[in-house]
Amino acid sequence: MHDLLHDLAIFLAGDFYCRIQELREQEEKKVLTRHFSYFPLGRLDHPISKVFKSIVKPEESLRTSLYIDDLLSMESRASKLKYLRVLSFRELDVLPDSIGKLIHLRYLNLSWTNVKTLPESLCNLFNLQTLILHQCRSLTLLPNDMHKLVNLQHLDLRGTSLEEMPRGISKLKMPILEYFAVGKHEDNGIQELGGLPNLEGSFEIKKLENVVDARQARSARMLEKNHIDNLSLEWSSGNEMVSNIETERDILDDLQPHNGLKELRMKGYKGERFPDWVGDCSYINMTSVTLESCKNCCMLPSLGQLPCLEYLSIKGLDQLRIIGEEFYKNDSGHHSSPIAPFPSLEELVFANMPCWEEWHVPDPEAFPRLRKLRIKECPTLKGDMLNGISLRMVSSLSDASEVRKLEIRGDHEERYDEMLYRDTLSIGGCESAVKSALNLLACFPEICIVGCSSAVSFPGNCLPKSLQKLIINDCRNLEFPEQQQQKYDLVELQIHNSCDSLSSLSLDVFPNLKNLEIVRCRNLESVSMSEAPHAALQRLSITYCDKLVSFAGEGLAAPNLTYLQVEYCEKLEALPRDMKNLLPSLHSLHIHGCSDICRLAEGGLPPNLKALDVEICEQQMRDLSWMANLHALTHLRIVGNYCYNIKSYPEVGSLPHLPSLTTLDIRHFQNLETLECNQLLRLTSLQQLYINWCPKLENMEGENLPPSLLLLEVYSCGLLGEHCKNKHQPIWSKIAHIPTIETFELVAKIRRNQQQKIELSINNLQKKRRNIIQVKMASKNQAEKNQTKDLKCATHLLSEKFKNMSEEKKAIVRDLGFGGLMHILPLRVYHKLLKELANSFKLGKNTLETGYGSFRVRPSTIGAALDLNASGDLLPQKVNYKELSEDNKQIFLEDFRGRP
Repeated sequence: MHDLLHDLAIFLAGDFYCRIQELREQEEKKVLTRHFSYFPLGRLDHPISKVFKSIVKPEESLRTSLYIDDLLSMESRASKLKYLRVLSFRELDVLPDSIGKLIHLRYLNLSWTNVKTLPESLCNLFNLQTLILHQCRSLTLLPNDMHKLVNLQHLDLRGTSLEEMPRGISKLKMPILEYFAVGKHEDNGIQELGGLPNLEGSFEIKKLENVVDARQARSARMLEKNHIDNLSLEWSSGNEMVSNIETERDILDDLQPHNGLKELRMKGYKGERFPDWVGDCSYINMTSVTLESCKNCCMLPSLGQLPCLEYLSIKGLDQLRIIGEEFYKNDSGHHSSPIAPFPSLEELVFANMPCWEEWHVPDPEAFPRLRKLRIKECPTLKGDMLNGISLRMVSSLSDASEVRKLEIRGDHEERYDEMLYRDTLSIGGCESAVKSALNLLACFPEICIVGCSSAVSFPGNCLPKSLQKLIINDCRNLEFPEQQQQKYDLVELQIHNSCDSLSSLSLDVFPNLKNLEIVRCRNLESVSMSEAPHAALQRLSITYCDKLVSFAGEGLAAPNLTYLQVEYCEKLEALPRDMKNLLPSLHSLHIHGCSDICRLAEGGLPPNLKALDVEICEQQMRDLSWMANLHALTHLRIVGNYCYNIKSYPEVGSLPHLPSLTTLDIRHFQNLETLECNQLLRLTSLQQLYINWCPKLENMEGENLPPSLLLLEVYSCGLLGEHCKNKHQPIWSKIAHIPTIETFELVAKIRRNQQQKIELSINNLQKKRRNIIQVKMASKNQAEKNQTKDLKCATHLLSEKFKNMSEEKKAIVRDLGFGGLMHILPLRVYHKLLKELANSFKLGKNTLETGYGSFRVRPSTIGAALDLNASGDLLPQKVNYKELSEDNKQIFLEDFRGRP
């Protein structure tokens, strides 16, 4: 809501609306409240018990209470809040019996709570109209007398674990019921659906294995439910053997929905063939069909005649061997149509079909609008068939000029499948699909190749002449084309964790290149340029290339380059020469993790630089004269991971005059003890000062910080943060003039338990604002915020190859808790991941050192550091690992740490 509208709503609500922020510790404000919202942020000084004391006669006035998490306070008052109409819980394990006393309740929301059962007293709420149990994953049973809730109109059971529905549910006559678990008894079986003719929207039927014959299925009267748009039919997984295959088909036949259905999903169907209604051309509104885990099916339904079908996913059909003509047209019946098969289909997915061998496409006009073909884990499918199908996809596109981009995806790239762009043709999955797709490169100006683990190469060992944009991601065995005398028109090139065979890259063969990004090219040793200048280049980024030793050693002449990033190239000894003259347009420079670079730039840095982010050594830190000409610099970040002997900053005389600098960020100085205020006074335009992860910092010397400062942030800096928060006089006198002061203290600890979780505490957050307009808002919430999150550290880690690692390495990964660390959003890694983790990690104590021992990482970062591809969830929540011997611990720690 816009701020002005929000303020207007608060004004009009008057005393009938209450926010928790309005209740302050120093005052008891009595309010006549009808609608109350409680959004706790960490540890509040206002528990809900105090809130209720501030409401005048809540038992008479209160109508709405949202996001309650103090169950004891709520339970003790439930009998008094007799006029309550709306109630929503935020955290809950048990719903008390006293809920039945709120007889005027219309709306009850228990979404995402941990309730396992609901009390029988809930059925006394005869005025209840809406009951939301969405994602109550522990909920297995509903009260027996649910049929007494005669006014219930909406029951949301999605994401629950119900074993069966309560008996007599059809008596409720509600229009909105998203979920039905078929029971084994007559009064909670599928027959109950026959008494619910007005169901609408999305509807999911589970446990269909409890339907024993077609008569029961027919009694559900699914054909008459004309307002259902999205239907899901699901049989539980387990025993796929059935006594009568024909009975299974007859049951599904009698579950036929009305022909206005838009989306259909079937999972776990145990028959061998689908009934004729599945794919009948009378379903003119059907846009999406998903068939999943139908393990006995040996033939697909005739889906090709659905005129509006846009998305089709077929997964887990273990017995399917051949896809033939029956998939496209049903010539045996009178419902067949003369239209081309799959006239509207844009996305087609096949996955997990181990016996699938042949795919025939008899009609050359099939799939005229197909944009995305995904084939995964279909190992026996013949590759020569895919070649023809892929080429047909390109030739049959109705508007070839509309499609600019080809995406080729490997077996393990599910995370990139969320969005399908209209200008993109995507082909991928099994190895044969990828190889066939590579033959299509000449047809597209943009190509993206992702997650291909097999050894493949570009046709003719060269790039298409017309190619403008090439992205290669997680394709380590892909052969990069030879760089001969031929020049390419490529405008953008991105290589991420790919092309292990690439040892050198010449910019001369890409004269039109504007953007070059190289990440984790493991064997890349040099990036060169002999023909100068390179007028097109605007952005250049090279990171995590461990073997890179030479980078445009004779000078990078790129007059239009505005962004340069070189990070974590440990063998790189120098940056390109004469940057001051050869890079006149450079505005942003980022240098990190290159410990062998002794000097940042021979001859100085470009004078027009506006943003500088550098990790420097002690020599550079003690003499900052190399920044003397940076009069346009506005943002400076200095990272001191290698400055172990720096105890004060800035040292006297070391900081040059930077007249335009508005933002200074100092971080990761492990032994920094003192901040020299007088030296910072030279920064006359400084507005924001960030001091992060300096665990020994406790003093400020000199008069005060610059008067121009508007923001001071002290982040995980030990005693200095405490002094700022507590207004310690020697410190406070130097910072009291700053309008906004923020202090954080982060401590990350690993707890060894069955769940393998990380506990993150964010403490000591305090803000002080001097602006008159902001004083009122700040005074309402001066409480200290304390958030603790339990984060799983056994998910979203490395790759499918994790299972091939040694038990010792698994134990190390388990102990370090990578999964939890990668979810800590406020943090970033500014030095090599495993090196710093190992230096910070105490094997004996199973903890990380506080202060700078917190990181933000991605799965691909971890995977690359361990020489693995990264995707998916690899570790279950509970795993038993082999214990490391002391010798092995030492060996692995030395490997992780690298050079001291």
